[in-house]
Amino acid sequence: MGGYNYLVSSLPTLSLDAPPPFTPEEFRFQCQGVLNKSDLAELDCLLAGRAEEGRSAFSQAWAAADTQIRNTAAKTRAGRLGIEAKPFLRSHRGYAVWLDKEVTDALAKANPMDREIGLDGARWKFVEDLAQRDARGLSAVLAFAVKLMLVARRAAFTEEAGGARLEELVSQLEQNAASSGAASFT
Repeated sequence: MGGYNYLVSSLPTLSLDAPPPFTPEEFRFQCQGVLNKSDLAELDCLLAGRAEEGRSAFSQAWAAADTQIRNTAAKTRAGRLGIEAKPFLRSHRGYAVWLDKEVTDALAKANPMDREIGLDGARWKFVEDLAQRDARGLSAVLAFAVKLMLVARRAAFTEEAGGARLEELVSQLEQNAASSGAASFT
C-alpha cells in the first residue's frame, strides 16, 4: 500500500459534469517515470479496457463490477425484448447488491442520456469506493484513470457527435436494406 503520494496529491479533481483536464493518453504519459514498470503495465491494461488482465485487486474488482453492470443491463434489456439473457451474460467474481440497484434504476429512465448518466454515476461510485482501499497508492492512480476515461467519454457526448452517429446508423440501415432488396427509406 502507498507509494505514489506525490502523484496522487497532484491529480486534479474530476467531475462528470466538467470537461477532462487532459486525455487518458496524456495521463498515461504523466505516469511514465513515476509508476514502476509493473504498475505502469497495470495502468496500460486498464486504459486499454482490459482490466481483467490486471494483477491488482483494483483491476480485478473493477473488471468484475464492469461485468456485473453489463450483465444487469443485458438482463434488463432482454426482459424488455422478451428474450433470454443467458447467452449474453459473463461470469464474474463478487456481487454488489447496491450496484445492481443503481444500474436497474439508471436503465429505468426514459431518456437514453439519463440512462448513460446513471450508469456512469454507478461506475464512478464503485471506483471511488475502490480507491479508498489504498488512497495514496496504485488503487488511487487506477481509480483516477477510470474516472478520467468516464469524464472523457461523457465530454464526447455532444449534439454534433450524436448527429454524426445518427447519420452513420441511418446510412448503415439504408445499405443493409438495399443489399437485402428492401425498398429505399427515401
